Amino acid sequence: MKVWKKSVSLLLAVLTVLTVMTVGVVPVTLKAEAASWNGYNYGGGTLYGSQSFLEAFGIDYDEYMHWMDTHDKDSANPNYYLGTPYAHNDHRNPRGDCAGARGAYDTPGVAAMNCTGFVWHVLYKSAVASGAPSYKINRLSVMGGVPASWNYYDVYRIWFDSVDDAYASGVLEKGDLMWLYGTGDNHNAIFYGDSPKDWIYWDSAGERNRYCEVHAIGESRGLWVAKVAKPNKIELHIDTASGGSGTKFGTKYMVFNSKAKAQAALDHPNDDKYWDQREGTIVLDSKGHGCFRKQSAPSASELWSGDKPRTDHSYFKSDAKRVDSSDTYYAVQWSHGSGISEDNTIHTFTDSGNRTGSGYRIYRFFAPIRVDTPKLSSTASTSDGVQLKWNAVKGAYKYRVYYKNKNNNWVRMTETASTSYIDEDVRDGGTYTYTIRCVDQGGNFISEYDKTGWKHTYHILDTPVFTSLESTAEGVKLSWNAVKNTIDDAATRYRVYYKSKKYGWKMMTETTDTTYTDADVAKNTAYTYTIRCVDAKGNFVSKYNTTGWNHTYQGVNTPQLTEMTDEAEGIRLKWNAIDNVYAYRIYHKTSDGWQRIAQVKDTEYFDKDIEAGETYTYTIRCVNSADKFVSDFNADGWKVKYTGVETPQITEIGSDANGVNLTWDAVENATIYRVYRKTAGKGWTRLAELTDTAYADKSCKLGTEYIYTIRCVNDKGGFMSGYDKNGWKATYSGVETPAFTEVNSEPEGVRLKWNAIDGVTAYRVYARGSNGWDRLIETKDTEFFDDKLSVGTTRRYTIRAINDHSDFASGYNEKGWTITYSGVAMPQITALESAENGVSIGWDAVEGAVQYRVFRKNKNGWDRLGVTEGTAFVDTTAEAGKTYIYTVRCLGCKDNYISDYDHTGGKITYQPPVKLEPTELPE
Repeated sequence: MKVWKKSVSLLLAVLTVLTVMTVGVVPVTLKAEAASWNGYNYGGGTLYGSQSFLEAFGIDYDEYMHWMDTHDKDSANPNYYLGTPYAHNDHRNPRGDCAGARGAYDTPGVAAMNCTGFVWHVLYKSAVASGAPSYKINRLSVMGGVPASWNYYDVYRIWFDSVDDAYASGVLEKGDLMWLYGTGDNHNAIFYGDSPKDWIYWDSAGERNRYCEVHAIGESRGLWVAKVAKPNKIELHIDTASGGSGTKFGTKYMVFNSKAKAQAALDHPNDDKYWDQREGTIVLDSKGHGCFRKQSAPSASELWSGDKPRTDHSYFKSDAKRVDSSDTYYAVQWSHGSGISEDNTIHTFTDSGNRTGSGYRIYRFFAPIRVDTPKLSSTASTSDGVQLKWNAVKGAYKYRVYYKNKNNNWVRMTETASTSYIDEDVRDGGTYTYTIRCVDQGGNFISEYDKTGWKHTYHILDTPVFTSLESTAEGVKLSWNAVKNTIDDAATRYRVYYKSKKYGWKMMTETTDTTYTDADVAKNTAYTYTIRCVDAKGNFVSKYNTTGWNHTYQGVNTPQLTEMTDEAEGIRLKWNAIDNVYAYRIYHKTSDGWQRIAQVKDTEYFDKDIEAGETYTYTIRCVNSADKFVSDFNADGWKVKYTGVETPQITEIGSDANGVNLTWDAVENATIYRVYRKTAGKGWTRLAELTDTAYADKSCKLGTEYIYTIRCVNDKGGFMSGYDKNGWKATYSGVETPAFTEVNSEPEGVRLKWNAIDGVTAYRVYARGSNGWDRLIETKDTEFFDDKLSVGTTRRYTIRAINDHSDFASGYNEKGWTITYSGVAMPQITALESAENGVSIGWDAVEGAVQYRVFRKNKNGWDRLGVTEGTAFVDTTAEAGKTYIYTVRCLGCKDNYISDYDHTGGKITYQPPVKLEPTELPE
């Protein structure tokens, strides 16, 4: 294996020499600020415990941090905890999860938390998300039991004598739990600073859940800090960037506890005694990840079965070996897969800022991967130089760009994470050769490069010049000289700019023409312009006048109103035409100043948005196709009064069954009338707009007095007339109150009849209930049969007329009509006999009865036996020697009771008749 490694190293070294790139290997030592909490520095506090609180409660570190990160003030759920009202005692209902009642004093749906309730909820949710077993979740405590549970489960915790001591210690980390003793009260919170000096915690106290500067309640009497991370043990990992070509699987690194040992192994690739000084090994799995293990790395034959990797090898299933954070470890590559570059760097493991699920810090470095060779996709001449663009290579950290000098050697120009670069050190007509290579975070080459390179001859066009700047009706017209395209056969493209006071040069257009009109201008305003050539991809291929050309826009003449005519439907305006103007904008003056009412291309406008008797002031202004002003305007304007047409007068007003009817005289030149209504003390409400001279108001309420008025309007809604402010009054009286002419009790119910009333659409029948009148039916008939009654029921009825819009058209008799439903006569049992097949029951027929229901008495009441249309029934279930009581009740056609029944009933003891058999006579 060592011989193979050396031969590969030699081959790569030869290839490197052949490339003539004289760029040395850069040692990789990733630096990261060491964490203050490392198991030896307690910041002056006293350390206790054997496990983190994450382990004690079955919580995964990432799930815990993720839960808080997705529910804090910067998350998509900022109000889940924050702002939840504070409440004393055991409350665990945050605003985002208050449906339950987890706390002893919680009410479902009521948001409230105390300090331990908040911390409990965060730990509970994190534990559930981590899949913690229930016995560990049940360890979570609240109220005064929190520090006791930390002691019982022996979690890592540091005691500080005061809050100031904890701040000075520098060992607190985001997610640490705090229990603070104060003279005012004890307090539970989560440290939430991004660093030990970012001195805030997340808690529930005062009025709500919040972020707050760390402090005790009252004077500090000391505090416990339960640590989120493991104290003094770390894991050593190697990771790789995503992407690349080939496999990363099986790449091996040997780990040493001194740099000297690592260097000796690197210097003696074939001498076992140097490599055997290793502390352990790291082998990359199929995902390009590996962690430190004490056992030896598997051989190639153990890792591969032919060309298939053995990803389930027991090496990858063994536990990672944790080491002391106070020591430094170094890694050297032993062998590598095809997706990993030859690596002669001594790597140092540094703090990644990440942790394992149980809270161990991860120290790591990235192994250099092997990625695809980058290729230039385009080279272009621009005014700034030769622009290079290349394809993005998956897994590349940065790209190193080279050009070939006159000695035919590659010279490095830049290193960039971008996929483009401009070589500014070029001259017109010069030919240049370029190539690119990928590097990793440590500056190591991780790809090949095109050894031939790509050639480009640099050309630049002449600088375009404006030949004229002219004020026109559309704006400032710019003209310039044509520039010959010496780069390719395409038409020369120009990009036109104006200078913004705030942002400098701003592009207006890109064109192949040699003229352009800037329509976004204002009269008597100065503008500065410049122009530049670009290629089809938008690259600059010429210089430009950095000072630019100045021009003050003169605009066009101010238009003048020549006619203002007061007509029946509005005011007609006319004005003089202005040459080449795109459009005219018309304004009228309001209390807030000039208000735009129209924009037209004609030289006249008819304003229908008017009101009779009002005086209007108008002005007009020219605009171009970009809706920019190209003229001034008459600031005083022109005034005209609109007289309109006569005020309409209501000639007839009256009430009928369905509402109030209005009639008025037609007004000359008016085609549309608007009807208004109000009640005493209220304002006018619009009812309708119509071309007729009559209107029926069907939205009236019975007995209400209304006031009506009319106004003429045009088709734009403008008022062409005044209106009578006093209006015309009418009261909706409806029709006479309907009365019942018949109220009769019949065998199956009560029949009601009443007189018909002209103009009425329907009648609504009511019965008096415990809470007032209950509606029974609405009908167009003049009678109603109430069959929903029990015999002996007394009911009071009334009736009211309804108009065609389902509103009341009449009053009603408040006393109503009262009747008792008597039904038919109660049937009487006339015969009870013991028959051969049971008890035979007989009764007299009752007039009006449709059927009869027979009952037999039990100890709790009456049992139904059967129904018959006749006047006899046999109880076939009777048993000999037993006494029975029977009764009968009449039924109507809907199987409803229409009679009372004999509550005493008829009694009989059932004795079946003896059947006599003939006997033989004696001889």
